[in-house]
Parts: sequence; C-alpha cells; structure tokens
Amino acid sequence: MFKQSSILIAAAALAEAALAAAALGAPVAAQVTLDVQVLSGGAPVVSVMPGQVVSFSVAAQLGGDLSQGLAMFSLDLDHDGGPLTQVAPTAAAAPFVAPMGVNNPAGFGGTLRGGNLLQVGGAMNTINNQFAAAPIGSVVTGVALTGSEVLATGSLVAPSTAGVYSVTPRNLFANALDAPAPAGHWEVKAVEPGTVESLTLLVLDCSAETFCEAKVDSAGCEPFVTASGAASLGGSSSLTLTANNVLNGQFGLFVYGTELADTPIYGGTLCVGGNVVRLFEPTNSGGSGLPGTSCSGSFTRVIDSAFLASAGFGIGDEFFCQWLYRDPLAPDGSGAGITDAAAFLICP
Repeated sequence: MFKQSSILIAAAALAEAALAAAALGAPVAAQVTLDVQVLSGGAPVVSVMPGQVVSFSVAAQLGGDLSQGLAMFSLDLDHDGGPLTQVAPTAAAAPFVAPMGVNNPAGFGGTLRGGNLLQVGGAMNTINNQFAAAPIGSVVTGVALTGSEVLATGSLVAPSTAGVYSVTPRNLFANALDAPAPAGHWEVKAVEPGTVESLTLLVLDCSAETFCEAKVDSAGCEPFVTASGAASLGGSSSLTLTANNVLNGQFGLFVYGTELADTPIYGGTLCVGGNVVRLFEPTNSGGSGLPGTSCSGSFTRVIDSAFLASAGFGIGDEFFCQWLYRDPLAPDGSGAGITDAAAFLICP
C-alpha cells in the first residue's frame, strides 16, 4: 500500500512540474520525426563489383505529430569506402534550392571534406516573399509528408578491395511547416531524427582462383587453367577461362558445379561437386602436330550473363569448374586427361 501511494505522489509531482514548466514557456520535446534512408535501386543493401559505379538516393519521410510537410533539412553523408562527389537535388527538392529556397554555400550538393559529403540539403523560403527580394520561391507544403520522398541522388565508385562498406547519414537536422502567421510568416516545428538507415555495399571479389592438381597426360602435358575478367550476372563484364597446355587435337568436356570436391576419377581428381553439369566442347583442343603428340592444345569458355542466367546462378553464388578431355594413350588406361580447376563468385 505504501509503495503504491509513493508512486501516485511522485506521478502527481511530475505532472505539476510539467505544468509549471509549460507556464514558464519551457521548450517541449518535438514530436515530429523524419526517417531518412540511403538506397541504391530502391534497396538498402546491394552487391557490387570492385570499382563499379553505384548510384544512390537519399529519401526522407515525416512522421509522428501532424505537420504540413518538410520546411528544411540538413544532413551529412559519410562513405567509409572512399571519397564522395556532390549529390544533385531531385524535382521534389526544388523548394530547398536557390532561388526558391536557401541552401548551404556550396549549393544543394553539399560540401566535401575528407571524403565525406557534408551539409546536404537546404531550407524553404518560409517568409512568403513579404520581406525579401530573394529567395523568390513560394512555400510548398506536403514535401515528404504522405510518403518517402527522394530529395537527392548521387553516385560513388565501389572500393577496389572486397568487403562491406556503407554510406551513412549523420547529423540530421530538420524542421517542418506548421501554419502561416497572419503577417505571412510560416511557423515551423522542430523535427527529431526517426529511423536513419545506411546504404550497405557488399563488394564482392569476383576474380577467379585456381586450385586442385591437374593430371599429367600421355604427352607429358600438365594442363592449367587461366582466367581474365569477372563473371557478372548483369552483363557489366564477363569471365574468360582458358585451359592451357592441353593435349592437341582432342575433344573435351567443360565441367562445372556449385561446390568444392576432391573425388578420384580417371586417374586424376574431379574438383567440382554439388550440382555438376558437363558440357561437350564444340571444337577440339586444336594445336600443332599429329593429334595426341604435343601440349599445344587449349580450350576456352566465356562465362557471360547469358550463360549464368541459363545455368541458374545468382549474385554471390560460388562457381567451380575444370576440363576433362580425351587422352587415348593415357598410361593408366583411363583414356582421359584432367586439368586443374578454377573457382569464383558471381558478381552483379
């Protein structure tokens, strides 16, 4: 009983103190909030290739207490993967850009410092053109009020080193339109930060690496795989794989799968596992001399977006591959030669 009475007394004291503070004109905490997101293609997380140009947007939405839309906003953008360039305002941000609005000295695009993009944003002309020749814009209501509004767009170059990076809004400051006063001034409300979401960049290392051990064939050839480029599902690049030092004049199979393996086969090692697919090579290994007498043959396979899409691979999937080819005079009687293998990730 004593505990409950104490709680009631304390609550009454707090209520009385709040009324006293209000009577003295003490500031009341803002109830209007602003959610800010940095997105790329509408997504908060994207997978990209090293050095890829990534477009992004800064979107905002008001919430909480009632208002008549965004009156001004300012925020910093921080990219931990390298320098940013100035952003550009969208059509929805026109009221915040001179001459309609008042923006920071470097323009709506912000001020660059140490790779960070500072002070993106601006303010509307809330004096309603009554007391100044410029800015000349009118107050525009409803900005970022009924939905997420894209206010700025920009681009960056993804870091050259694989890893996880972010573009983060910091130091958000804003206010919202309340109502126009009789003299033509618009009253504004303070805005508190709501949900602030960064753009996350997953920079993938899509370069191919070779592994496993090749089988020495009947001509003393030890074949090896080389690679150039990167496998991109979106078509921004392709990967060229070449089996070198192959027995000349022979047909072969390009074998690929989704997992690493170490399976003895034909006197060598099958390094590909998971969902294994075997593709017959339409041309033989070529080369010079009588078939099966030199190491001058080779096979080439281009891994492009069409190949990846038809094979059902997605961004970030692992790809393992190697070649098997005919070796009629193989000492072990298997009639087969086997290259080493290559592995890589699928890039956007």
